[in-house]
Amino acid sequence: MIGNKLYQLTNELSLSQRKAIFHQCTISSDKRLGILKALILSNPDSLEKMNATLVLLVNETWEDSSDAEKELKVRRLASFFVDQIEKYLLSAYMEKNSSIKNILLAQMLEKGGNLTLLNNYYDKAYALSLQEQDQFYRMISLKGKLRMSYASQNEKELNKALELNEELLRIIQHTNSDRVTEYYYNMSNIYLEKNSLIRDRKEELEKEINEYLESYTYPLNRASLYVSLAKLNYDNEKLQVYFSKAKEILNANKEDKLAYDDLNRKIRFLELRLKFFAGTDNKTLLSMAEQISEYSKGFSIINNNTLFYRILFMILDGEIDKAAALLEENHVFFKGEGKLLERFLLSVIMERRGEYKEAIQALQKTMYSTNYFIVIFSRLMFIKVQILRNKSANVKPLIDSSLRYIVQNSGNPLGQEAHQYTLKKMKQHISSKQINIRGEKPTLTVFHEYLLDF
Repeated sequence: MIGNKLYQLTNELSLSQRKAIFHQCTISSDKRLGILKALILSNPDSLEKMNATLVLLVNETWEDSSDAEKELKVRRLASFFVDQIEKYLLSAYMEKNSSIKNILLAQMLEKGGNLTLLNNYYDKAYALSLQEQDQFYRMISLKGKLRMSYASQNEKELNKALELNEELLRIIQHTNSDRVTEYYYNMSNIYLEKNSLIRDRKEELEKEINEYLESYTYPLNRASLYVSLAKLNYDNEKLQVYFSKAKEILNANKEDKLAYDDLNRKIRFLELRLKFFAGTDNKTLLSMAEQISEYSKGFSIINNNTLFYRILFMILDGEIDKAAALLEENHVFFKGEGKLLERFLLSVIMERRGEYKEAIQALQKTMYSTNYFIVIFSRLMFIKVQILRNKSANVKPLIDSSLRYIVQNSGNPLGQEAHQYTLKKMKQHISSKQINIRGEKPTLTVFHEYLLDF
C-alpha cells in the first residue's frame, strides 16, 4: 500500500525530531516540504488516514492536474518524504555518534590519498569511539589508522602499526566473545518463551556455556553467560544460584558503564518477569517495576515491557487513575506490536472502572493476535468481564477453546498451569454441574488471583 514506510517512519519520530523537521520545512521554499509539514502536523493514527490526508493535500496543491498526475504525485511524494526523514535521522544520529561521522568522512576521502587529513579523521574517530565505548567503531578506526601507517612507508609508523595491530587483536577477541555471549543469551530467551523449540538441546547448551565460562575472562560476558544459564533453569533451584553469580560479577565490574547498564537492566527486568510468574505479591512487584523504571530514565530506549508490568501492577493495586495517566503519558512507547500491550492495559482499566462493554470491545482486538501471552491474558479477562456482566452462558465455548489453545502451545511454559487452573475454576463457577479440579492448586500470579475474584 502507498505510504506504508512513510507512516511507520512518522510514527517513530519523537517530539523533538518532529519539531526539527517542522523547522526545516518552514525555512524551505520547496512546496513539497510544506505538504510534509502539514502531513506530520495532522498526526494520522492509521495508514488509511495518512493516505487520505496526503491525497487531499495533493488535490489542494495541484488542483488543475489530472487524476492520473495527482496519483503519480502522491506516490512520488510518499517516496520523497521518506528520503527527507531518513536524511534527517541519519544526520541527527551522526551528530550524536561523532565517531561514525569521522569514519565516513575518512572513507569518502581515502582515495585522494591526503594522509594528514585521513589520519586526522581516523584519530578523531578512534578517540571518540573510546569515549563512546563503542567497540565496533573503535575496530574500524584502528583498521583505518593501520592502513595509514602502511601508506606512509615510514619505519616509525610501522612500529606504531605493530602496536595498533596488537590492540586490534584484543578487540577482535573481545568482539568475538561478545557475539558468542549474545548467541547464548538469545537461545536462552527462546527457551524461556517457547522451550519446545530447543528443549532437546538444553543439556548441550548448558555444557557449551560452562565451557565458555572456563575460558572467558571479560567479566560482563561471564555475567551474561550466567544469566543465560539462569533462564535455562527458570523452573528449578539453580535459577537463583546463577542469578546470584551473575549479579556478583556485575556489581564488581561497573567500569564499562554502557555494557554494565545494559546487562543490569536486562537482569532486573528478567527477575521481575520470573517473580511475577512465581507468584510474588503485587506490592513487591510494583516496587521492583518502579525501581526499574527509575533506573531506566537515563536510557534513550524505553522498554515498553517494563512499562506494561508497572501499569498492570498499579491497576491491580487499585491506582486506576494513576495507571491510566501513566499509560497516556507513555503512549508513544507502545507502537507496532506494542499497541497490543496498550490495548490490553486499557481493557483492564475499563474493567476496573466497570466499563464492561468498552472492555469487551478492547479485548476483541487483542484476543486473536499472534502474541501468546496477550492472547491468553485477553481471553481470561474477556471471560471474567462476561461473568461480571452475567453473560456466563456465552463463555463456556471460549473456556474450552482456550484450554485447547494452551495445550496446542504447551511449549510456552511460563504461567501454563496457572492459565489452565484459572480457566477450570471459571468453568466450575459458571457450571450448573459440580466440576472437580484434579491435582494441587498451582502457583498463581497476582493477575490470575485477580481474575478469580468475581
